[in-house]
Amino acid sequence: MKSIGSQIKYEKIGKDEVTVEIVPNLIPSKKTILHLWVGAWSLCGLIILISLFTYGFKEDEYIMVGIFLIFWGYFEVKVVSAVVWNNTGREVVTIKNREFSYLKEINGRGLPKITPLKNMSDFKYADDVETGVWSDINKSSWMIGGEVVEYNADDGVRRLGMKLSKKDAEQLVQLLNKTARINA
Repeated sequence: MKSIGSQIKYEKIGKDEVTVEIVPNLIPSKKTILHLWVGAWSLCGLIILISLFTYGFKEDEYIMVGIFLIFWGYFEVKVVSAVVWNNTGREVVTIKNREFSYLKEINGRGLPKITPLKNMSDFKYADDVETGVWSDINKSSWMIGGEVVEYNADDGVRRLGMKLSKKDAEQLVQLLNKTARINA
């Protein structure tokens, strides 16, 4: 297998078939911080949840704690998903037999999206459409997302290549476009 940067590995089979694997790449210090954050967040929620049953709240306090627990639960799911993604996730892209397949796999499971190449546009590097805080949030280690390779398919715009550098994404775009043109 050949590689593009530290996140992308690919294998070409002949001229018209390619399989690409994109893995998350968190530096060890960010991974440690993410694990500490999920531990602390989970502990805080657990303490509040236990106090819900052991502490004598008034009615309006129950409402406030309930709203907090909804907020807490949403972000608990987000951060646990990010931990699982960064530990066991990968994106698999395959072009063969005039079809494009994209699979977002977590723990060895996932459903591929298969699209005929004739129904797709060329791949391109997607400039950030979000700016400011939302851009920073999507690129953070506790979120899954930040796809940077864009293409149009039957049902609209799709993206792949989570948190790839611009240089790596542009090389991936060249590889995918070259293989898709030969295959079409």
